[in-house]
Amino acid sequence: MRRRTRRVSATGRRQASLLAARLDRTRADAILHGPRRRARQTAEILGHSLDSPVQLTSLLDDRTPHPSPERLGEYPPHRRNFLDETPVEERDIDGDGIAVAWRQLTEMSSDQVIIAVTHAFVIGSFVSHALGAPADAWLKLPIANASITELQPRPAGEWAVASVSDTGHLTGL
Repeated sequence: MRRRTRRVSATGRRQASLLAARLDRTRADAILHGPRRRARQTAEILGHSLDSPVQLTSLLDDRTPHPSPERLGEYPPHRRNFLDETPVEERDIDGDGIAVAWRQLTEMSSDQVIIAVTHAFVIGSFVSHALGAPADAWLKLPIANASITELQPRPAGEWAVASVSDTGHLTGL
């Protein structure tokens, strides 16, 4: 079954433009985006504004970490209805795909600045990995559209979370 993908709305284009203005002095070696149309369109707006290359990667596909039956106990019971409503094609069992994406992206990020354009659950999962947080931590991170989450590598190989879901550039919308 092919999923319908929507175009970036007028509000989304405005948010992307404000995001680009906020990142104006940021050096980006690459702007990576997932395969969804809106992610691509947002990345293209950023790439044009920042004069940075834009690249498609399946590492940033829209996925939702979903516990296997063996790991369901790691998630609070009040979240189970939400998890059950996740479309089967978007379920990332035990977050394995996101864990692989995190490892590959962090290897790429060791010597370059990457801007990743993807969806909230993926960003929340990356923050959880950076912190070594429990499996369900991504559910507790409200990630807003067109927000900035900044993860920075540290010399010892660990990651620091510099900001999560910063929307200061979107005020007045």
